[in-house]
Amino acid sequence: RGALCTIDRPYSELFGFFDSIHHHIGSTHVCHHLFSNLPCYNAVEATKHLKAFLEPKGLYNYDGRSTLAAMWDTAKTCHYVDGVDGVQYPRSIFDTILANKKDD
Repeated sequence: RGALCTIDRPYSELFGFFDSIHHHIGSTHVCHHLFSNLPCYNAVEATKHLKAFLEPKGLYNYDGRSTLAAMWDTAKTCHYVDGVDGVQYPRSIFDTILANKKDD
């Protein structure tokens, strides 16, 4: 269900060394979630075609920042979901704080 919400994020530290030793799971993450049975050795090629198909439709997510910068940004915005039932969307703790202030 949320496969298109994932982000291709190459582990760019050390010139892509970590991405390589992790079988490119960061840079082929969207493909992995759409086709989880696809062997990792085909994922790079499949991602090229998937990106060409999804990007013009605005459905391809990519973040080229370093892993540490992306982790820090995610930690700062503190994403969470409200529950486990039904369709859930990530929220920020700041959204909750602002909503509570409006109610006051």
